[in-house]
Amino acid sequence: MKQHRTQLTLAERWEQATLANNFIFCKVMTENKELCRQLLEILLHIKIDHIEPPVAEKSAKVDFDSHGIRFDVYTKDDNRVFDIEVQTTNKENLPERARYYQSIIDSDNLQSGEDYGTIKESYIIFLCLGDIFKKGLPVYTFENFCREDTRIKLGDKAYKVFFNAEKCDIMPSDEEQAFFRFLQGRTAETDFTRQLATEVTRAKHNAQWRMQFMTWEQSIKEEAQIRAKDIAIDMAQDMAQDMAKETILATARRILATGKLSAQEVADSFQLPLAEIQALNATVSA
Repeated sequence: MKQHRTQLTLAERWEQATLANNFIFCKVMTENKELCRQLLEILLHIKIDHIEPPVAEKSAKVDFDSHGIRFDVYTKDDNRVFDIEVQTTNKENLPERARYYQSIIDSDNLQSGEDYGTIKESYIIFLCLGDIFKKGLPVYTFENFCREDTRIKLGDKAYKVFFNAEKCDIMPSDEEQAFFRFLQGRTAETDFTRQLATEVTRAKHNAQWRMQFMTWEQSIKEEAQIRAKDIAIDMAQDMAQDMAKETILATARRILATGKLSAQEVADSFQLPLAEIQALNATVSA
């Protein structure tokens, strides 16, 4: 019986990529500062005279031991910092991510010895294809208020904005509606989205960017595999501490069956002889 492929090749992923693809979005925004500025105005309903050249995948961390991050599209003007994140798949921990991103932005922009009053306004913007809060709103904008009297704002200049493309037809402005319809892969309707469509087409005809995309996608896959392997090793080591020998072997057999860890890695995790795990692995493969 002929088996059907469930996963696209990298070449197919490139051909089918839209503006919602993180790589394409970053390329379009960083190569077209004016389009990035216009998008920020549309999303935030503010006027922006100019922005610094947007940077894609900007890496930042507070110190050597802290958790590093990469901003999708990072830019600023004289008084504000903007981070735009395209979120089409992994929606886990977005509020926590937004909090941490904002702390990194503050550390990155407040120089040693400067007064706290000079801290810039910061906007963490998530462009989500779905509704992460499940409340049916097209936009969720957060800033800090007093719980005892919500009329009192903290005034810390920190804003987090989550867009829900599923509800684009009821977004506040026609430009927002058109942009998120286009982000969903629908037809460009306005001058702005038609410009975006032109830039997406231009990006996909760039042979160098196509090669970068292939490398970028492969590196993401490899990082995910490494994380999955590290998690499996940690779980195995934690379980091994309290297990009887029979239970350890049964668990080791299940881990071997997943193919995530080699026989050597399982042996090391459970502190068992490699030969014993290899023999166990043979029963899995049989």
